[in-house]
Amino acid sequence: MKSTIKLLAILALVTFVKPVAAEVPYAIELEQLTLPGAPKIHSFAFAESEGKWLFLAGRTNGLHGFNPNNAFPKQYSNTKMYVVDPVSLQTWSRSIFTDLPLESADQLRSMNMQYYQKGNKLYFIGGYGYDSTLNSFITFPLLKVIDVRETIQAIISGSSVAPHIRQVSDLRMQVCGGELQILDGYFNLVGGHKFTGEYSQTVNDQVYTNQIRRFKISEAADEVSISDYSALTDTVEYHRRDMNLVPAIRPQSLEEYLIVYGGVFRSYADLPFLNPVYIYPASAQVDYSFEQKIGQYTCAYMSAFDSQTGDMHTSLFGGMSLYSYYEQIDSLVYDSLVPFINDINTITKRADGTSVERLSSTRLPALLGTNAKFIISSDLPKFSNNVIKLSEVTGRTFAGYIFGGIRALLPNNTPSYPSEYILRVFITPQSVSVTQISQTVPGGFELNQNYPNPFNPSTKISFSIPSAGAVKLAVYDKLGRTVAELVNRHMPAGSYETTWSGESNSSGIYFLRLEAGSFSASRKMLLLK
Repeated sequence: MKSTIKLLAILALVTFVKPVAAEVPYAIELEQLTLPGAPKIHSFAFAESEGKWLFLAGRTNGLHGFNPNNAFPKQYSNTKMYVVDPVSLQTWSRSIFTDLPLESADQLRSMNMQYYQKGNKLYFIGGYGYDSTLNSFITFPLLKVIDVRETIQAIISGSSVAPHIRQVSDLRMQVCGGELQILDGYFNLVGGHKFTGEYSQTVNDQVYTNQIRRFKISEAADEVSISDYSALTDTVEYHRRDMNLVPAIRPQSLEEYLIVYGGVFRSYADLPFLNPVYIYPASAQVDYSFEQKIGQYTCAYMSAFDSQTGDMHTSLFGGMSLYSYYEQIDSLVYDSLVPFINDINTITKRADGTSVERLSSTRLPALLGTNAKFIISSDLPKFSNNVIKLSEVTGRTFAGYIFGGIRALLPNNTPSYPSEYILRVFITPQSVSVTQISQTVPGGFELNQNYPNPFNPSTKISFSIPSAGAVKLAVYDKLGRTVAELVNRHMPAGSYETTWSGESNSSGIYFLRLEAGSFSASRKMLLLK
């Protein structure tokens, strides 16, 4: 009863938007992984080499408070470098102060730095944190270049990491809360701000860059230098921080570009941005034709391009959002406080230039995702910028991990903590799972018995729908749990055929269920191994 009253009180203050049903590009499934000793951190820098993960900096508490005493206490800065092996389930660590002088170590306990891994190099820029020399919080005007493989080996063996870390001081790198990617050979440092002193909701010294900064980084005789620097400036649209800067692929040409989704805060209001920005090698463009409803804050994300349709997909896992989905009323709810959410939202930029976003039927197990990291599987087919080649993915496929970030107890005004969740992400493409086998409009709905039955390990499934509409075809076990979601999208009238592989499932009875409009039907299937 109390939860119902609380919900009604919230709903009295918000705006409702009915979600639009649309085809989902892939089904998403999550499995929790237990990894003893793994760090519980957020807002960190990440790199990997030979299957091992490297974590630097970040924080060990939850979302910052709003006065100097509880905003960013230095005792919650992560002062260790961690190496994690997700296969052997081992973790190693080393203090940043063991090998490095304070003027180098302090940046490695900052948060919201910008980072990017290229080959064996991790580029680590800026970050907000405590400066021991100044006895104050600053945004560090430093660029570090870290040898990833050698640093990981040093941490595991207990030897010094100092020979593998170099840095240069440059005020153009004094940024936190931005994002860093490479495009056409240039680093793109997008958005962010310079943040000085202790944080307060009403009094703080932060200056937004309002820029997309482009430059090259080179090393000679262990000296780091920045060259070919330029900047695009927009005091309205680039006044962003804490956004998602995602790699993308253009249809036809298959050229790489970048998309900015979300970010806070607008120069004229404490609200997140809704219009994406497309960044190309020589220009940038704001898309005023599309407004993003879900997931405007930095979170774990996954990018996939479908060469068959030319669609570019980006899935955002939880985080914080201007809208969130309420099952009780089947609507999106607007909340200007930008609460924590557990929604998984996929934004698709179609080949024709239009965009649409769709909610996954899978939701995160808690209010997770903020300042987390999606670690893509090395076995996936992907472009050089880590965009998944969706047309080369068949069946249920392991896509990667969601690691770290913040876990909240409630959407608003809530205690929060570093997340203990590590999630394995699986995707099943929907756009290639069904083949239409007839152009004749069927006379009625029909779900045929699978063939063969019994089967091992795969079986063919056919069905017919006499009119266009939303179609869901799923496999369930004897306890009613979803085993596989074969179809979940809008489909034209016709007869269809698909295949389900039970290779990863145990022998037993399974149920196939078709839902289309008001029609539903089920068939029993027997998997024998």
